[in-house]
Amino acid sequence: MKAPAGTLRTMVYLLFALLVSASLAACGGGGGGGGSTGSTSPGVSGPATVSVSVASAPGFPAGTTFASSTLSPVATAAPKNSPVFDNVFVTVTKLALIPSNGSESPDANGELETANSSQEEGQSGMPGFVTVTLSQPVVIDLLHPSPGDNVNVAMLLNNFSAVPAGEYSKIRVYYSSVVGHKETPTPTDTVFHPTANYHFDVHFVGGNLVIPLTTDPDGGIGFYSVVIKVVGLKYHQAGQSGNVLLRPQVFATVEGSPFEYIVTGEADNVMKNNYDGNFDILTLGGRTIHAVFSGGGTTWAYSDNVLQDPQMVIGRSREIAVPAFQDCAVVSAIGVLDTGGNLQARHITFTFPDFRIGKISTSWSADNTSFRLNLTLDNLVYAIPNKRNPLYTNFRVPPVELVNGYDLIAPIPDNTVKARGYAIPDFNGQGPGLQAFWISIDNNIIEP
Repeated sequence: MKAPAGTLRTMVYLLFALLVSASLAACGGGGGGGGSTGSTSPGVSGPATVSVSVASAPGFPAGTTFASSTLSPVATAAPKNSPVFDNVFVTVTKLALIPSNGSESPDANGELETANSSQEEGQSGMPGFVTVTLSQPVVIDLLHPSPGDNVNVAMLLNNFSAVPAGEYSKIRVYYSSVVGHKETPTPTDTVFHPTANYHFDVHFVGGNLVIPLTTDPDGGIGFYSVVIKVVGLKYHQAGQSGNVLLRPQVFATVEGSPFEYIVTGEADNVMKNNYDGNFDILTLGGRTIHAVFSGGGTTWAYSDNVLQDPQMVIGRSREIAVPAFQDCAVVSAIGVLDTGGNLQARHITFTFPDFRIGKISTSWSADNTSFRLNLTLDNLVYAIPNKRNPLYTNFRVPPVELVNGYDLIAPIPDNTVKARGYAIPDFNGQGPGLQAFWISIDNNIIEP
């Protein structure tokens, strides 16, 4: 059964936008064949990610608990000469995730601008902080952060890398300048209180950012995004100094399905009971994550290279995919980590570890289970349990499923296949070859 195109596109974009790649060693063979056989190419390793973006919000979520308002310029009425702005542009230079120190809540009156400590200015650093400086400063209009509610308008940072396990209650936003702009009657810019080396803190509401396992710097675990949401902005012109002071009303939330991860690696110890089962994911960094799948809750897909190629993915039903999922498959699983550290996988995409490419030298055997390629060694391709079982596609990108593709297995000129599966030393005394679960066909009778 082939998944609808829209569903596949959604799954592909989700998977590869957040995918954390892991380089893997070959498992279970690979085989020879004069350069026409091989194992899946290793991927490029990468860190875990926590992506941060900015959006507007109509207000704080219902039920938000607020801290007692601290004394600030907005605690009293603003002087009558306080300016009115069309835009307030903040130049953001750095972000930090701050560990939880207990009960912390946003202030409904806004977050105070605060001078950075010496530790935050290139010295020893703040204990437990995960800090990244933006390669290019990002300018955000705090009065108009988006054309509509909850629309991301500025990707502040592609990712924090190597975030340690823990619970984080705030995002600290460092900035270098704040400028108020008024368009009429004439365009005018007002520089706020000198803000070089200043910051404000954004509190998580509805649940802190919780990372239950230390991330794997060599690949393996990826975290979903968080969004800073801007409710409004309070500012005040001090009576005597004339300085305009900043106080944004902001909060942060963990987006998407809470606490979902993408774990990539090599499947090991695969155990199945009908369409339920469990397995271990061996990541490049040497960590082992235990994963669980269920017939009623896990979706599946084949990928030609789960670590690198988002265009070569085809959804498969559990009835087809689960029997084909075995030890040594290269796997990317999406799900929630439970309290025991097990990944409850809601989606699994996997790549077969071995393949054969070559021209067909024989048609199907008499029992309709195998054919041979024109290779020197390991040239048998076994269809499990018979020729009707594998997925048949052409060589297009993305691939197109071929109905009754097994009828195209014939030794005619330019008839070439790529068979993917698991290398085995022997099958029913016929010799070494490949158990094939996905076969792509390219010959002169297939429409271009």
